[in-house]
Amino acid sequence: MSQASPRHPSLPRPIEGAIKLERSNQLLEEARRLVPGVTQTMMKKPDHFAPGAFPVFLTRGQGALVEDADGQQYIDYIGALGANLLGHNHPAVAETIRKHLAEGIIHSLPTPVEVSSVRALVDLIPGAEMARFFKTGADATSAAVRLARHITGREHIVTVGYNGWHDHFMYDTPGIPSAVAKLTTRLPLFTPQDEPALLAHISEHRTQLACVLLALPYNRTVTREFLLQVKETCAVHGILFILDEVVTGFRLALGGAQQFFDIQADFVTLSKGIAAGMPLSAIAGPAKHLSRLSELQVSTTFGGEMLSLAVCEAVLKEYRSTNYIEHIASLGRLLRAGVNAHARATGSTLEVIGYDAVPFFRFSKDIPEHIQKMIPFQAGMARRGVILRRDLNFISAVHTQEQIEHTIAAAGEVLRELAAGASASSAA
Repeated sequence: MSQASPRHPSLPRPIEGAIKLERSNQLLEEARRLVPGVTQTMMKKPDHFAPGAFPVFLTRGQGALVEDADGQQYIDYIGALGANLLGHNHPAVAETIRKHLAEGIIHSLPTPVEVSSVRALVDLIPGAEMARFFKTGADATSAAVRLARHITGREHIVTVGYNGWHDHFMYDTPGIPSAVAKLTTRLPLFTPQDEPALLAHISEHRTQLACVLLALPYNRTVTREFLLQVKETCAVHGILFILDEVVTGFRLALGGAQQFFDIQADFVTLSKGIAAGMPLSAIAGPAKHLSRLSELQVSTTFGGEMLSLAVCEAVLKEYRSTNYIEHIASLGRLLRAGVNAHARATGSTLEVIGYDAVPFFRFSKDIPEHIQKMIPFQAGMARRGVILRRDLNFISAVHTQEQIEHTIAAAGEVLRELAAGASASSAA
């Protein structure tokens, strides 16, 4: 495997021996006393990686590299759960913050950047004429649901994929009144066989449904034809078709999944890459729908926070001026081909699937079996300077071919190591 050197500054410093976790474990012990769930975001919990063999706390990042609390470096494919589309500490973000900080963070009346940032956003999103800003993806999807109910006069909704933590999405988890479950149906799209069931449900409950809020599955690719079927079935029955583009926005194409599939939703929700790591989300769509948000009690103090809006405007300009979409897609294809070749050569069940820009790692369709096999793989990759999620991973605009090749080589080493261990266990 290639080693970091002065000629290869984009590669992490090699980790000699076992990964070091002394400082991470100290912080983890303190966090367990002070922070419910250890961290602010469920998917960043240590339990979602390789506990005891994986960094827990990161202290800094530059480009596609991050450094943990014990001073070890890694190529990062977690990417702040997809938010860091431009990598860490990108000039479009850092310099914009420095430039605008003296103007204030939030003011007592609307500011010009609230207008200019919306203008920049609707210029990129297919079909968008208006937009409203929020802070998290769940804020935007919740606003979209409320707007759909208001427009249609109906109460029931269908959700597909993960749309946030708010009550009408997580109705079957603790702390939510049971009555909420009666108004939401969550349906999967993990297999092609799930598609007819979704269409049938829409048709069967057509007079009750306000909207279908759909986030694309990442373990497989759907077709334009299927999405058109969903859209047309909704349209026939007066149901609003909403694309949850919190993840896919600015990643599958400059204009998100709508542009990628050449399809028009009634409106979309956005976050993650919208401000390349700054806390921001939005709902965007045609004026005939979005204008009606003004009739609702949908309001947030920090939606007009100026630094995030200025960064959004600068980031969208950066997106427009580069070929990052093809860059991340080509690196994703390279990663998939390389890792899958090593998996075949070692007899591993691992496969990298899904969309080019968001590689999905899968050992098995059976989730417990997948997790059991993924944990040692994550641990082995971390020891070689690569951090991965258990399933969906993110390539940023600043990942390099050299980093992808390092990752492929590391995956080959880990898979051979795991295969040798399995053979030794069988022999014993």
